[in-house]
Amino acid sequence: MPRANRRLPIRGPEACAGREGFVLLSAAVAIVAVVGFLGLAIDVGRMYVAKSELQAYADQAAMAAAFALDGTSQGITNASAAIQNISGSPSQSNRWNFGTQSVTNSQIGFSDSAAGPFTTNPVSASGVRFAQVSVSESISLYFLPALPSVGASSSVSAASVAGQLSRNSLGDGLAPFSPDAHNTSDPNFGFTVGQLYTLRWPPPGKRNNSCAGDAGYSPSSSSDRGYVDIGQGEGNSGLTSAIVDNNYGLASPITAGSTLSMVSGQKSVSGAMDTRFNEDTDTTSSTYASYAGNGRRILVVPVNDGGSPPQAVGFAAFFLPPSACGSGNTSACCAEYIGPALESASHPAAASGGGLYAVELVR
Repeated sequence: MPRANRRLPIRGPEACAGREGFVLLSAAVAIVAVVGFLGLAIDVGRMYVAKSELQAYADQAAMAAAFALDGTSQGITNASAAIQNISGSPSQSNRWNFGTQSVTNSQIGFSDSAAGPFTTNPVSASGVRFAQVSVSESISLYFLPALPSVGASSSVSAASVAGQLSRNSLGDGLAPFSPDAHNTSDPNFGFTVGQLYTLRWPPPGKRNNSCAGDAGYSPSSSSDRGYVDIGQGEGNSGLTSAIVDNNYGLASPITAGSTLSMVSGQKSVSGAMDTRFNEDTDTTSSTYASYAGNGRRILVVPVNDGGSPPQAVGFAAFFLPPSACGSGNTSACCAEYIGPALESASHPAAASGGGLYAVELVR
C-alpha cells in the first residue's frame, strides 16, 4: 500500500526571527568571551611585564640608596638623591611600560634593621644601614574595561629592601697594611674616628716618630713594619703595585681570626702612596670630614691583634692625608681612621664601630 505523502510544516516569519535572535545572542556572548580572553592575554600580560620592570627598578634603587649610606645625615640625603637620579635615568633598566616611561612615583624609607620600621627622615643617621624603595604606577588597560566592574587602568606596585650586611672575610681589594688594634674587644679596635694611626712603622729606634693616634703605643715585635701579604709577596715592586692598583687577591680570603703573613723590611712605598693619593679627584681635603673624591684615598685593611704571629680581628677603612709617609723611607705612614669599611665604596659603611660590610638585596 503506497505511503501517504507527508508534508513538512511551513515555518513562518516568526520562527525565522526567533532563530536569528538566538544566533545574535550567541554571537554577542562569544564576542564578550573573546574580549575577556584578549584582556587576559594582553592586559594581564602587560601588567605582569610592568610588575617585573618596576621590581627591577626597586631593586636597583634600593641598592643605590643603601650604597650611599655612611652613618651621617648627608648620607641619608645622598641616598634619597640616588633614588631620584635613578628615576630620571634614560637607561632601559630604570624605565617601565616596555621602556616608554620613566619611573616617577617612588618612595624611600630608612632603618637600622632589615625588618624596619622604615621612615623617610630618621631621627638619627647613626647605624642606619637599610633602605626600602617602594614604587607604584598606573597602567592603562585596553580590553579588560569591556568587562563589568573593570576600570580603564590598574595600579602596579613593587618594593625592595637593600642594606649593608656585615662580612668577616675579604680576599680582593685590600691594601697591604695591617695596623695593630689598641683594644681587641672594642668595636672600633680602640681607635678614634678622625685620628691618625700608623700603617707603616718606622724602624726600631725611631718609633717615637709614629702617628698621633699611636702616641705611647709600640708594636710588640721589632720586625713589625705594618705590611701584610695580600698576595703580592715580599718584594718592594709587589707592594707598590698592590697599593696603586689593588690588583692582588688571596686564594683564601682573610677572615677574622686568620693568621696574617706579615712582610718584613722597611721597603719604599712613599711614592706609591703619593701616586694613589694623586689619582683621587679630591687632593685638597686634609681630613675625611671635608672629602668629596672618588675613593682612591680610602684604604681597606685588616686590623690585627698585635700578637706573634698576628691574627686578624676585623677590617677597617682609613683615609690618606697629604704626604701620608712623610719625606723619607724611615718615616711612619699615617692614615685617618674613618670607621667600618664598605666594599667598593668611596666612603665608610653606615654601621657604628669598625668592620666590613657589603651592599646586598635583603627582600
